[in-house]
Amino acid sequence: MSSNEPTSLARRFVAFCLSILAGIVLLYLAVQMLAQFWGWFLLIAGIVAAIWITVRIVQSRRNRW
Repeated sequence: MSSNEPTSLARRFVAFCLSILAGIVLLYLAVQMLAQFWGWFLLIAGIVAAIWITVRIVQSRRNRW
């Protein structure tokens, strides 16, 4: 097939459908992976927030000026 030949409507439709299917599969896999790790993400975010709040409280008590 030459690169100058236009692609048929059916071929473009099939390519579009396959790209949509690939996007759905990748989105499904991403959600499944996130579902496995979201608890750890929340735990790490909670620890970071607790450390940040502690640092801010200590700073505000030391700098009462």
